[in-house]
Amino acid sequence: MSRTTTILAVTAVVLAILGFVAGYYSAPRATPMPTTQTVTTTQTITTTQTVTAPGMQAEPELVPITMATVKVDAMTGATVRAGPVIAVVRPGTYAMVGNTTLSVYNFSIVLYAVKNVGVAPDGGVPTYAFAFAVNGQVSPAISFVDRSGKPRQIITVAYAPADWSSWTWLGYKALPNGTLVGGRYAFANVWHYVGGGVMVNIMFSKPVPWIFTAGPYMHKINYVEFTPPVGNASSGLVPIEIAEARINGTVGGALRVGNIIAVIPPGTYLTDGQMTYKVYNFSLIYYATLNMSGVAGMSPLGAYAFAANGLVTAKYTFVDASGAGSPIITIAMFPRTVASWTWLPQGAAQQNATLSVGAYKSPDVWLYGDGYIVNVQFVRPVPWVFLGPWPPQQAASMTATTTAAAAATSAATATTTSSTTTAGSYVWG
Repeated sequence: MSRTTTILAVTAVVLAILGFVAGYYSAPRATPMPTTQTVTTTQTITTTQTVTAPGMQAEPELVPITMATVKVDAMTGATVRAGPVIAVVRPGTYAMVGNTTLSVYNFSIVLYAVKNVGVAPDGGVPTYAFAFAVNGQVSPAISFVDRSGKPRQIITVAYAPADWSSWTWLGYKALPNGTLVGGRYAFANVWHYVGGGVMVNIMFSKPVPWIFTAGPYMHKINYVEFTPPVGNASSGLVPIEIAEARINGTVGGALRVGNIIAVIPPGTYLTDGQMTYKVYNFSLIYYATLNMSGVAGMSPLGAYAFAANGLVTAKYTFVDASGAGSPIITIAMFPRTVASWTWLPQGAAQQNATLSVGAYKSPDVWLYGDGYIVNVQFVRPVPWVFLGPWPPQQAASMTATTTAAAAATSAATATTTSSTTTAGSYVWG
């Protein structure tokens, strides 16, 4: 394929994405059910275009198109979406601005059109860009950190073709209207491709711009997917799809089955209480709910579980280097009318086994985004059953329950410093 053909193809894709962004924010929304969703704001940005005199080389420009903002409390975390980009700010994520560490701040995703940036060093054709912002600032002088001041990555999900990647863009000057002038390609980024036009980044820890580039890449998923044989069970959780990866806990990873993405943040290890594994097998299992009863006036819609070294069992815990619980991040493409409950089987089970005997234990806490939900609590490889819709008469009580659970989880997150993992809702989630 010639470079002209490639550029035309990329231009068509970019126009489609920008059209999606415009339509996405202009389309009417259905009235939402009451939830504990963090309020986000979205704005379309109008900027003044600069004109370069003949004979002068045009400076690169990143021109803002739209921005979505959420208020973050470091105790609870937050999530926000701008068009095809989703960001998850995990609990325990602070913003370090100069010598000040902020526990409450505005976090934004900004989408940009790119002008005069040229082809990336690896030959990738620029498409569009995005950046994070803290209190309106896009700057490498700001960092996302944990309580000890160490980098704490933002989980980033992007919808993009399989032949796209991105580069960090630095050396720019921010104008008052939000346009970023000047700059250069600094380094290529590493994404985890999980199929279905989805890629995940688990390395971004500063609010700076990244330019998506098209070709010459062709990425494949780094895990195996398989469908277990169907047994003769008449009821229970029946596994219908499994994704399994060998995880280096220091590096982390990401997997997807159906509409569910599991993200293992860097520095996530596995323990059975006696031994800590820095390398382990992690599986994401999607279940059908066969002839199962519901709970709290809701009906089961499906279920999923994590498995560690092939087992679905509460004996394992995902932990950080200190031994404290380190949640696996779940991003599920469900409307905000969907809830979930932890469902505990009678005992440990193989990941490909039907779970016929078990019981609902407790409702789970989710962050509600725009067309998706996020869990930032689950630290054990056990099942969770999706249920819905919320009955109108129970929506208020469900919201109150979720709010109380979120407060309890925040307290557990703030006080967990020992090597045990039995505090608060981190036992199961």
